[in-house]
Amino acid sequence: MKENKIIAIGETGLDRNHKETIDLQLEVFEKHILLSEQYQKPLIIHNVKATADILRLHKKHRPRQTWIIHGFNGTDQEVRQLTERGICLSVGESIFYPNRKITKSISSIPLNQLFLETDVSERSIQEIYGKASELLNLPLKDLKETIFANFTRLILSTWNTGEIKLDYSMADFIDHKDRVAIRVVDT
Repeated sequence: MKENKIIAIGETGLDRNHKETIDLQLEVFEKHILLSEQYQKPLIIHNVKATADILRLHKKHRPRQTWIIHGFNGTDQEVRQLTERGICLSVGESIFYPNRKITKSISSIPLNQLFLETDVSERSIQEIYGKASELLNLPLKDLKETIFANFTRLILSTWNTGEIKLDYSMADFIDHKDRVAIRVVDT
């Protein structure tokens, strides 16, 4: 952390379908919450059937740092519960499948709390932007500008470095001119 090459903590979180006990996951997740606060870095969160737990922990810790749930595929109610607490939501390939909850709830996500991602998708970030633009009934240019503004305000602002070097080939967040991209990678 001293070299300031870290821009976020994660991926961390809770998965009630995972073989590890929820108690162990909670213990590790809370340590990551504390690291996020200590180093003033956003927290990238994995959430499978654990929204209530995440909301409870957010209330308990009252974090000052941004929390972003990646791969979000929840309902309108979950969108409301999470975003009312200031938690951002990142959406990916699930928006291409009409039977997924996110295709109906994406329009409920406040645009200033929305991110798009590829994660392990075979689809390009451009395809995901295109589909999100369609579902949101928002011009693609406006969506790209909004996502980049969110990225700049909530993530890049925590990275205090004079020179920013980002790898376009790993594009999970991308600016409105398709120049700047970044991916938070497991280490």
